[in-house]
Amino acid sequence: MQHKIYNDPFPHVIIEDTFDQKQYELIWREINFLSSKLRQPQDYNAATVESGKYLTTAKGLVLDTVYHKDYRNISDIMLLTTLKFFNPDFLEELVQENEYWVTYRDSTLDYTKLRRYDVGDFYAPHSDSWVNALISTTICPEKVDGGSLWFPGHEIEPIPAKDNQTVIFPGWVTHAVTDVKENHRYAI
Repeated sequence: MQHKIYNDPFPHVIIEDTFDQKQYELIWREINFLSSKLRQPQDYNAATVESGKYLTTAKGLVLDTVYHKDYRNISDIMLLTTLKFFNPDFLEELVQENEYWVTYRDSTLDYTKLRRYDVGDFYAPHSDSWVNALISTTICPEKVDGGSLWFPGHEIEPIPAKDNQTVIFPGWVTHAVTDVKENHRYAI
């Protein structure tokens, strides 16, 4: 797991090769199991505008509802993401770089979704101000055209969908996923 910490234009982290080969295989095993069970946006609490219109067309699942709190360790996705992203050494490194990350380090609640973006799917610009840190891991074994993580209003290039890459950023930052034009991508 190699990562780079950025402070401009807002604090964020990009992690390459988030999961090793064995972990990656376990995650794919679970994705393959859950793939046919993914729901429409209204069924997994996707973001909406005031009119109630959903900002995404991607299908997904809230893993916290699939695996009740007493059974989180049954999910390889939830177990591995917790081990990676709540590692005390990693969190301390972030805090040493930017005090903002204290909010992430000291969080006592996490919420995990699995989302699949097929051709034509997107997530319109929005913010999740109730979230201290958003952690978005892209899983896409085939090269994806589109599906980039985009931060409108900030001078930062969209981050292309790249397999086994994670981006961590504050929930208050407006973000979006551009239309997928070819193949598909999963986001955890």
